[in-house]
Amino acid sequence: MVHIYLKNLKKSYLMGLIPPLFVAGFVITIAMSWPSLQDLILDRLAEMDNPIYKAIIGDMGLEGLGLNFQAALFMYAGGTMNLIGLFVSIFVPVKLLSSEADEKSLDIVLSYPIPRWRYLLEKFGVYLTYNLLFPLFMVSSMIGTAVILGETYDAVLIINYAFGYWLLLFGLGSIALLCVTVFLDSNRSLAAAGAVIIGSYFLDSMGGLLGLSDLQFLSLFNHFKIPGILEAGMLPLVEVVIVVAVGFVFLISALYLFDKREISY
Repeated sequence: MVHIYLKNLKKSYLMGLIPPLFVAGFVITIAMSWPSLQDLILDRLAEMDNPIYKAIIGDMGLEGLGLNFQAALFMYAGGTMNLIGLFVSIFVPVKLLSSEADEKSLDIVLSYPIPRWRYLLEKFGVYLTYNLLFPLFMVSSMIGTAVILGETYDAVLIINYAFGYWLLLFGLGSIALLCVTVFLDSNRSLAAAGAVIIGSYFLDSMGGLLGLSDLQFLSLFNHFKIPGILEAGMLPLVEVVIVVAVGFVFLISALYLFDKREISY
């Protein structure tokens, strides 16, 4: 029934596990260093208002948390996940098809007794499945270390922030998927996906620095920030609709194009 999905789920386990494990390990390392490095970490946290930092890792809205243990974890977890998410959302969806296209083995894909769109959807489902590990590992590492150290934490904020990150990866991954169905070539697909996604990342950062909210609105990275979650007590519904709608538009476009286009070498 879902042979392609299960086959690729097993095949891609290493690529799927390493990025979220790295994030979790990094957060745990910072958390367990908190008792001895608290002053140093708080000084670093206070520097987050520096425009250079915001341009590099984005404005995560940490000012809504103050200078505390939870804010420190969000600084490291959020910043690390943003940077890793950039590469995961670009490279993984593109590799879903580009490897076969580069090896000129897409004719094997056409021989499967299922529609092309379903083949691509099942492969994209592997990307979404492994990306669920990001919020799961983030929530468990942040809450777990807070409990161990006896620090205060906001479980609702952590869970909503982590789930929002998964939705963001869905939207960004759909953009990269459309790029690879258009070009069916790894170099051009990576260049196109990188230009759009990295451009969107810096669009949010530079828009924040310049005070141009209209410019930020055009970036998916502008959504699911901490102040908005704190104010709503959950992921803001309007932002969820925007990110999910963008993801579905690009995903459906990619599935339709791959199903209908002629493939020749």
